[in-house]
Amino acid sequence: MKAPGIPATMWTFQAMIDSETTRLLARHYGLALTERDHLLVCALILARLFGGTGKVPLLRSRGAALTGPLAIAQHFDAALPAANRLIPDAPSLAAQVSADWEAYNDDLGTAVAVYAYFHLLFERALMQPIFATPVPWIEAALLPLTYPVLRAVITSGLKLSAEAAAAAAKTILASFDATDARIADGRRFLAGDRLTLGDIALCGAAAPLLLPRGYGALMPPLEAMPLALRTLMEGLRARPTAAFVQRLYDTAFDGS
Repeated sequence: MKAPGIPATMWTFQAMIDSETTRLLARHYGLALTERDHLLVCALILARLFGGTGKVPLLRSRGAALTGPLAIAQHFDAALPAANRLIPDAPSLAAQVSADWEAYNDDLGTAVAVYAYFHLLFERALMQPIFATPVPWIEAALLPLTYPVLRAVITSGLKLSAEAAAAAAKTILASFDATDARIADGRRFLAGDRLTLGDIALCGAAAPLLLPRGYGALMPPLEAMPLALRTLMEGLRARPTAAFVQRLYDTAFDGS
């Protein structure tokens, strides 16, 4: 029987890419994760109140308050044997993983958020139930009134515009092109024969567009997506990178 996981609680806005990346880290590190989902402004306030920096996701476990998936990985990696760490000790491999983190969590993740939210936020009938489902009842009850504020906060934070969305689409396609070429040799993981933080960053960033089995966030079904977004998603889901991501979701995040 598998040993009970380490208790951990995450305060977050469930639709964030960093929230999904944290879920994958929790699976890898064997955390018994309790997720506390809130609308974005409420999540930011609670993250401050519970000892974080005022950013989300905030994860608390055994007295540690950790903001963001990189801090979470650094904290839990320290307790693992070197061979099992997501951030390798070897300088050359560590440099590659750092570059992968920037390419996927930062560049691809931002592009995915910009493109998806640009097309989804004004689909209020589609998105309001998605945002409301996992949050406390009072936040859900007030969402018909606060949805325009939430939309404005996300739009401002991501600097959404048609031009930004077009640039984001180019970044997404270039990232998938590069990843398709990289994994064409049949490697198990981005870094070859071991799971690293780069693999988790890729999965977390790509998941909103690929909707893999095991994805932990709520999203509209593919057939309900706005046409431009659905067209991009359907193309990406046919790419080698999509199969690579699905295999990782199916097999790689159990901490073994």
